[in-house]
Amino acid sequence: MMKRFSALLLSLVLAASLTLPAAAEEVTVSGARAVTMVPLRAVAEALGYTVTWDGSLHGARLVRGDREAVLVLGMGYATLTDHADSGDPVMGKLLSLDAAPAMLEKGVMYVPVNFFNGLEGRTCVTVSGGAVSVEINTTPTGGTAQLPNPQHPHNTVEALETAVGFSVPVPTAPAGFSFTLIQDIDGSLAELRWSDDVQELTYRVSRGGSDNSGDYTVYPASGTLTVGDTPVQWRGDDGGIRVALWAKDGFAFSLRTSDGLTERQVRQMVESVL
Repeated sequence: MMKRFSALLLSLVLAASLTLPAAAEEVTVSGARAVTMVPLRAVAEALGYTVTWDGSLHGARLVRGDREAVLVLGMGYATLTDHADSGDPVMGKLLSLDAAPAMLEKGVMYVPVNFFNGLEGRTCVTVSGGAVSVEINTTPTGGTAQLPNPQHPHNTVEALETAVGFSVPVPTAPAGFSFTLIQDIDGSLAELRWSDDVQELTYRVSRGGSDNSGDYTVYPASGTLTVGDTPVQWRGDDGGIRVALWAKDGFAFSLRTSDGLTERQVRQMVESVL
């Protein structure tokens, strides 16, 4: 794999464009509009960005020179930042996306094509017949505005509820899990996280009824649990349930785990907030 990737980089240097050995995926947004998604790391590295996963955000950071971009799973925009000579962030902007970044396959984060075209300020990524082509070596352009931070940590759930403007029922986490984070994202999504030093567990609440988990991986197993009178959709694999989704009283709820929970653990968590 490393030799293959090195060969790709060499061809990238020699050519003005490159067709990547990575397939695009179509996702449906709001039950209607199809959006073309491409693998983040493969395309970003072809454009010269260094990509790192940031577990504190449940997202990825892209860095190239003084330019940095941050993407968060489930959020419909990216934050772009330019850095001063000191390395401190100074100016930036929010870049709206056609669809939120998502895990469409295990360990691979996908983003809509318009992210890269907006990031570079030009049409640099195109898709034809599922093949992803990248044109390289152009400096990003575009205006800037003062950059707000969409993630806002809180010390208490009460403070979180004030920030998002709605009540956030707190589930009872499985034995051994401890709180690691309470935050809102853009004032519209409440997020709580726990960890048992082996895996991380994320719980999200937002208005509406759509999937707010940020993980759209096509897992080999899926189904529906009924907890009380509430249907809970789940996706998972041999490790257990990775994503659980339900809606109630105009709000969407999700659980996401890095390694998987048992059906009993998911039932108990959902029951504790119904």
